[in-house]
Amino acid sequence: MSESDKTPENPNSPHFLEGPGIIFNKWLTYAQAVALVAIALAAVAGIAQSIWEMSLSRNISLGDLLMLFLYIAVISMVKGACFGTREIPIHTPIALAIVAVSRYIVVDYKHISPEYMLFTALAILILVAALWIVKKTSNSMTTEG
Repeated sequence: MSESDKTPENPNSPHFLEGPGIIFNKWLTYAQAVALVAIALAAVAGIAQSIWEMSLSRNISLGDLLMLFLYIAVISMVKGACFGTREIPIHTPIALAIVAVSRYIVVDYKHISPEYMLFTALAILILVAALWIVKKTSNSMTTEG
């Protein structure tokens, strides 16, 4: 790249992120950190509340355990975004959605109409297929490269 190519208008230029771009990136990083802390605190509060409610009712159901699992999965995603690779792999939210929809069926199966149950099961099937496709494509990309 010649010196004439290094202009602020050229995104490949090292000068592109200078000035306002660097400031904007820092603000986005701070906003992301604040949001991740809020999400982690909310998940910890949710765990505490769930455990408190289970201890008061002296009853632990499968729905309660799945809810705790969801909170832990959210905390794991926040941990990965903060301390791991600094990104959330696409398969993690898909797997989280599968558990969340499954929990909905387990908890409210008595109040769900058969048609709604069918569509919810179809949603789970689509999510599982999406997770399988993501895993297959990510495995093939890592073996090729």
